[in-house]
Amino acid sequence: MGAPASYPAVLDLRGARVVVLGAGRVALQKLKGLPAGLERALVVAPQARPALAAWAAKRPWVELALRTLRAADLKGCRLLFCCADDAPANAQAAGWARGRGAWVCQAAEGPAGDLQVPAQFKAGGLRLTLSTGGASPALAKALRRRLQAQLSASDLAWLLAQLRRRRAALKSDPAAKRALLRRLTAPAALDLALAPRRADRRRRLRSLLQG
Repeated sequence: MGAPASYPAVLDLRGARVVVLGAGRVALQKLKGLPAGLERALVVAPQARPALAAWAAKRPWVELALRTLRAADLKGCRLLFCCADDAPANAQAAGWARGRGAWVCQAAEGPAGDLQVPAQFKAGGLRLTLSTGGASPALAKALRRRLQAQLSASDLAWLLAQLRRRRAALKSDPAAKRALLRRLTAPAALDLALAPRRADRRRRLRSLLQG
């Protein structure tokens, strides 16, 4: 079949129905990453880990069904997470889902699915996603922690807040906006913004903002 033809995208799951096969640690991780605004998340497994059962019990939009998956469970499903320890069960569920036009995330076998869920985090005023294309989720997690710590210790969030305050004024003055962005996107300015927070660096960033 050749190499995967990967295309990064963001799914809008407002009002969507999501099905999760499996009720272990990985399934709970996928559930916690789902956005608000879903219609329902159906979790199907013969048995569930206590942590997942307790988490689901506090969320009315999550239904936990302690049984095997049925093809009818995938009616109206937009996204299926295959998180079971049983590879044949994952493959069967994926076939049912694709037959109904749903996307499939094979949590245990990332490249075999239609999509992989990247590591995501907020830091330094940014929302970032990080993916190794299924090659190593553990490496993606380690890199996320490193970048999160670095960005959180920098002045990037402060700089973005300053730009938000100036947004209306800059919109009315395109020439000033271009000049400011040239200053702030220069390599030396980016080094200042990404370096560990320090008073002298903040002063230099203020100077760049003021021109």
